[in-house]
Amino acid sequence: MRIFGFLNLILVFNLYSQDLGEIQIYNSENSELIYNQINCIEFDDENRIWIGTQNGLSIFDQTNNTWDNIYQATENSPTPWSCLPTNVITALEWDQFSTPKKMFIGTESGITDVYWESGQFGNQGQQAAWCPAFGTSCSANSDFIKSLLHNNTESQIWVGSTDGLCIEGLGGEGDWLLQNTENGFYSNNITSLRQNLNNNMIAIGTMNGGLVTYDGKFNIYYSSNSTILDNTVLDANFDTENNIIICTPQAGLGVLTNNGSWIWLNTINSSIPTNSLKNIIIDDNNDLWITTLENGLIHYKDNIFYNYSTTNSNLPDNKINCLLFDDDNNLWLGTDSEGLVKINNPTANINEKDEDGGIVYPSIFKTTVFVDLPKLSRVKILNTQGKQIYNKNLSKGLHEITLKNIQNGIYFVQIFSEKLSNWKIIKY
Repeated sequence: MRIFGFLNLILVFNLYSQDLGEIQIYNSENSELIYNQINCIEFDDENRIWIGTQNGLSIFDQTNNTWDNIYQATENSPTPWSCLPTNVITALEWDQFSTPKKMFIGTESGITDVYWESGQFGNQGQQAAWCPAFGTSCSANSDFIKSLLHNNTESQIWVGSTDGLCIEGLGGEGDWLLQNTENGFYSNNITSLRQNLNNNMIAIGTMNGGLVTYDGKFNIYYSSNSTILDNTVLDANFDTENNIIICTPQAGLGVLTNNGSWIWLNTINSSIPTNSLKNIIIDDNNDLWITTLENGLIHYKDNIFYNYSTTNSNLPDNKINCLLFDDDNNLWLGTDSEGLVKINNPTANINEKDEDGGIVYPSIFKTTVFVDLPKLSRVKILNTQGKQIYNKNLSKGLHEITLKNIQNGIYFVQIFSEKLSNWKIIKY
């Protein structure tokens, strides 16, 4: 039974770290990047990366190696046509389904949208159409915008702010629905919006208001009605089994399974390096990439949490505010003080785990685990109190170990051959 898709295997004890491979750093000193504190990034369909910073908007055309910088619309602004209400850019969302296509720009003072015909963006967007004060009939759209989502199935724009959630096309004044604490939410501060492309469910992260899902109706997972461990959800994403994976600032990584139960991975029961997690995305191999509040970048692959920081890798900053893959499988990071980082095809840079000492699987099991040994080895299984519940010499090959009579919980498998291999398993 698969509990939560590609997270069905937990991890071995030790953290692994190594060079991320080839990276490129773009900052205000070595490029035309407008500012080094990056809040959000997004791509348009002409392979430009839009970079929302704390002091303006940069647009980098990789093909031609050119930059456009957009500033708040004032009398002395170099780009007065942009109509930006402020230079603090907080969210970006590309709408590829509209005609013409458009970019939504969230700021600390509402939304601007900009659209143009293909190839006609012009010098610093001068040929594009900039529309200030998008959706202001929904009051929260004029506040600090935290997240934007284009609902592809309904052609709706969902906007999360510090004053609630505005949804275009779901009713209310100006054909907007305002959802906040006055009509059921536990928080007005919407931190993230993600859509599951398999079933179109939307996951809504909040600040101290739990996780909210929408599948035709709103469902709230809060500490008073569920086993969620942290009511602040900074980001959420969906795995291939339609389970929701959330990042929290205090409780680590939470997984809401498709049967409604919760699984948690934190510093108590796993080797994840910190419980303070910020953003999560999934690559083409169904591996997790997670940013942290102060501990760099985490990559979950093949039972292992790889942790990259300024002390053990070539990352320039441990505070990463956003991350996104491009169409060529390059990973882009927006840092808090060191600019934009491009990691060239990072999934090709991770070495396969050394399995010379044997393999234990699955790490989440109901009655049986399997141990595949390359040679004669001593295998021990212990509970969290260190009590030994299994101890045998096993020959080379695959062995089935039945553990149906032990209590549910966390156990440790030790394989002694030429070296010691440690594994963690969970019985449910």
